[in-house]
Amino acid sequence: MIVTTDSGAAMIVLGPNGERVRVRALARRTMLASACETFDHLRLSPGAHHVIPGRPDTETVLHVLRGAAVVGQLSDAPVHLASDGDLLLARRGSPLHLEAGPLGAELLCLTLAVPRRRAGSRAARARRRAARRSRP
Repeated sequence: MIVTTDSGAAMIVLGPNGERVRVRALARRTMLASACETFDHLRLSPGAHHVIPGRPDTETVLHVLRGAAVVGQLSDAPVHLASDGDLLLARRGSPLHLEAGPLGAELLCLTLAVPRRRAGSRAARARRRAARRSRP
């Protein structure tokens, strides 16, 4: 069993105007036997900006615990105002841009590995086998 506490070590990211983003890892891939890449607890000070980088092999889920944050995926895509209790699902590989509201924000961020696609479906493999058998 792995137990994390609120007193656990955290990374503090300072913004250009003194904004603070506190990131505490709750779990990493080696700790879980699942598709979980990371499970982080984020605390953003009022007006703080934070980017969660996207990778082509992961998807991200955000759950807003307290406060509000403006969340966007691309610079030209629409943004969403997320507040207490909201759950956001990010597309595969898309980075998430967060900006905390006037009272800050507290979020849980779960990054999941996307299952790798097989070389083909069962029907496609059967067609390839049949084509090989019918060759002269």
